[in-house]
Amino acid sequence: MANLLSIEALEADKAFAQRQLEILPANPWGTARLMWEQRLAELTRQIETAQVSTATCASVALIFDGLPVVGQGDIRLDFSTDALATYQKIIAASLATLNDQQIATKGKIKGAERSKLYIRDIVRGSMGFILEELSLPQTDMFDTPLKKAVERATGFLASLNTATDEDFNVTIDAAAPRLISAVQKFTKVLKDAGATAKIVGAEQKIILGLDDINRLSNRLTDVEVQEESVTLDGVLLGVLPDAQTFELEVKDRDGVLKGSATDDLVDKYVADQAFKEKLLLKPVKAFLRYTRTFRSSKLLREQVTLENLEPRLEG
Repeated sequence: MANLLSIEALEADKAFAQRQLEILPANPWGTARLMWEQRLAELTRQIETAQVSTATCASVALIFDGLPVVGQGDIRLDFSTDALATYQKIIAASLATLNDQQIATKGKIKGAERSKLYIRDIVRGSMGFILEELSLPQTDMFDTPLKKAVERATGFLASLNTATDEDFNVTIDAAAPRLISAVQKFTKVLKDAGATAKIVGAEQKIILGLDDINRLSNRLTDVEVQEESVTLDGVLLGVLPDAQTFELEVKDRDGVLKGSATDDLVDKYVADQAFKEKLLLKPVKAFLRYTRTFRSSKLLREQVTLENLEPRLEG
């Protein structure tokens, strides 16, 4: 179970035990008092243990309320399916950006299969799901990349939710368009359904009430991601496989154009020596995609991605 959620449950049990002790007679030898004192001591021990020992694998609780939830045990299937699917997209984008690599705004994310979360359990006493990654047979000493991605995603949502208007622009400016798009879809699902959400991980948590969701969704509605395909003539100075970046000296332009390169292009550049020799330090035709993020028609970020190359005959 997500660590913070476990601690919350233990704290609630501890508060209940304390209340039972307060209403009991003052007799120090009463059996009931001894029982509750032992229970209180055990809960205190469990809380202290949970606070210092967190799991290294990803675990997060998504708890919903509002119009799609009836009582404490029923939730609309269409809503839960959409909410979980769009949340998974957030995690996939978060994992892909862990190493600050740029990712395509559309299409399959490379390594997305490593971001998969699975429903491990439901949250007792409310309507929610415990999502976890498939744990390895051995116990890792360090947090898995997926756990880092889950905690990072929760922190990103929290920062968007509490940011001032200026800080919101800064946060959007620094984020990958693919991540922004995923968050847009998730908040739209919540808003359209009239739902609230509580996301509790091992280290981070966020509570999104109706006001929070409406404000966040309205803010994100003002964010627009535009794409433009451009072909430029230039000289390829290099493709850096580890960083998945490129450098291109563009004809009739000052300076060197830099940006990210697609996974497919990098793979071919590394594996096909003949392809590389035809292009490196030679005239090329570069097929690029410009991705621009706007908020209220103001440009916040521009991302350049090299999608393909071909030799260019100068004449």
